[in-house]
Amino acid sequence: MKTIPIFPLNLVVFPDSKYPLHIFEERYKILIQKCLKEKSGFGIVASFDKKISDVGVYVLIDSVLKYYDNGEYDIVVEGIERFLINKIYPHPDGYNIAEVEKYADTGFSIDDGLISSLKLKFEEILELANYKLEESFWNNFRNAEFKSYKIAEKSGLSYEQQQEFLILKNENERLSYLLNYFHTIKEKVSTAENLKRIIMNNGYLN
Repeated sequence: MKTIPIFPLNLVVFPDSKYPLHIFEERYKILIQKCLKEKSGFGIVASFDKKISDVGVYVLIDSVLKYYDNGEYDIVVEGIERFLINKIYPHPDGYNIAEVEKYADTGFSIDDGLISSLKLKFEEILELANYKLEESFWNNFRNAEFKSYKIAEKSGLSYEQQQEFLILKNENERLSYLLNYFHTIKEKVSTAENLKRIIMNNGYLN
């Protein structure tokens, strides 16, 4: 059990994913200053109708893209690991802190056949959409411990689906979830342009 600052956003970050953020609220500018000074991180939790998810992702600041004169930041964060919130407290600086525990996968061996099937299906969808991903994405995919998260970044999952995906507790479930999802969107989307829009509808960085 540990205590971390939490940052509710209309956003889901996956472990091992990178995402750009613009920090403008005073309380979170203070938090980012503290994280940069202490080389520490914070938890990003998805916000739904003024409620936050119990499961989020601890992130570290990968880089500062820009620092503004008014104290705002453009940063890139990297997802490290998932956590489960047990209790939330207010912090004097205005943001909340939470007692969290690690939210780990259950101990199933990963099905290589599912990985191969998902990669083939994903490549098929990309071809249908006439969309080419940068080589950096495929390098990250090959190096990733959990391939499902990398594919999910570029899948066009809705906000709700991203959170649903995040809380799945083993890699085989995540791989199967994406296989079923790609099967669904292939049937529903009739044009390459619409399909491309679905896949590109994300802010994750390669």
